[in-house]
Amino acid sequence: MLSVDSPLLFFKYHLRIVFAARAKHIDVMHYKGGIEMAVVNVLNIVGDSTISWDDAIHKAVQEASKTVKNISGIEIKNQTANVKDGKIVEYKANIEIAYRVDGNNL
Repeated sequence: MLSVDSPLLFFKYHLRIVFAARAKHIDVMHYKGGIEMAVVNVLNIVGDSTISWDDAIHKAVQEASKTVKNISGIEIKNQTANVKDGKIVEYKANIEIAYRVDGNNL
């Protein structure tokens, strides 16, 4: 389970504004000296694990980061599990990964 101090929970609540459009959109980001406009894309993926939902989420982000650059956060959409003989045998987490689009990953 995610703890209150988990960075994943921070991203989940922080990115609700970013995910409002559910598609490529403009996100206003503040930086020293002014405002920068950024395009953010959202990718839907499913992570799985035989250990826990937390592990499924971490594995999904780790795998996505191999090919997706500029990941800025995630939103956990759904958590499910497969059950066999009354025991959970596989944990699955549906997540949305937000990443900033720049000239290198258009």
